[in-house]
Amino acid sequence: MRVITRQLAKEILFSSGFVLIALVALFAFFDLVGQLDDVADGRTIMQAFTLTAFTLPARIYEVMPLAALLASVYTMSRWAATSEFTCLRVAGMSPVTLALSLMLPGIILVGITYTFGEFIAPAASRYAAEVKSISNNQTTRTARGYSSGVWVRDVTTGERGLEIDRYINVKYLNATDSAETGGWRLFEFDKQGRIRVFIESESAHFEPGKGWLLKDVVRYDYPVFDAADNKPLESRIEMTKADELLLHSSLGPDTLSVMTVKPDTMSMRDLDRYVSHLKKNNQQSEHYEVAFWNKAFYPLATLVMIALSMPFAYMNARSGGLAIKMFVGVMIGIVFYALNNLFSYLGVLNTWSPIVVSLVPTVSMLIMAAVAMFLVERR
Repeated sequence: MRVITRQLAKEILFSSGFVLIALVALFAFFDLVGQLDDVADGRTIMQAFTLTAFTLPARIYEVMPLAALLASVYTMSRWAATSEFTCLRVAGMSPVTLALSLMLPGIILVGITYTFGEFIAPAASRYAAEVKSISNNQTTRTARGYSSGVWVRDVTTGERGLEIDRYINVKYLNATDSAETGGWRLFEFDKQGRIRVFIESESAHFEPGKGWLLKDVVRYDYPVFDAADNKPLESRIEMTKADELLLHSSLGPDTLSVMTVKPDTMSMRDLDRYVSHLKKNNQQSEHYEVAFWNKAFYPLATLVMIALSMPFAYMNARSGGLAIKMFVGVMIGIVFYALNNLFSYLGVLNTWSPIVVSLVPTVSMLIMAAVAMFLVERR
């Protein structure tokens, strides 16, 4: 069976490469066409091609399960049409043996999918964002959907060992260097929810191992007061100015950069770091947790898609032409993507378990493969 396993792996991987090239080329064409308006507004055609090239790793990651499914369906159908698989069944190949033979190309494609999703695609997306900013003559980046900038919470410990609750607004980040930011507005509250300090600065720079160096700083210190006491306060708000102020904070450039990109384009390491930050600051993290577990389980969908191709090997040529089987494969891929997106949104809206939400589409496809195999075997 080693010869059969190697031959299956060779043909599935070879076919997956062809299907992957076709699908990615199609998406790249639409991405390039979508930039024609920007080219007319001043973006050069070279920048358009560069942006399209940087989106290719993410496209490869997205369509890999579908490519594996179509390639496996094609291979299984061709073996069935030429009676090669019939001979293997007569020789004693069982569904379990076939599944084990398909594990080799499946594991290889899972590894490739994981590599693109965790390392290549996130880096390419960051470079694409920089190229896009440069092509649009933008030198800054801000949070998605917020014209006021990046808002983030930071719970830290002050000089006296007391817990400090901060709300920080960063106007923008440098497009090419996240360690350089625009103006800061910092609101600092005590445990009773009373504002204690307000800091405003024109710009900031991150000093590794130290914190944020705020420049052209104006600091307002508010007096402590008792809400039940109606007497006029004798102390007043104190205002101080400084050219620089070193702010110790748990926030880093990576945390701020997260707010300017989509969770789907982030790596698992970045998502895990940001989820930890949100939980530490008692903020909602469901959306990023779902994205994290989707990243963890999505490559396994490639293996499940290959398993879905197994029933096609048990169908003879009279059960339908290759075109019909490929169409069925495309429809299965569409159903998988629809389920994946549907449960991602439902999970965030209904606060379902992120692990369950991420597993449902893949497990559903696995159950479908098991049912299909049961039906063709029973027939």
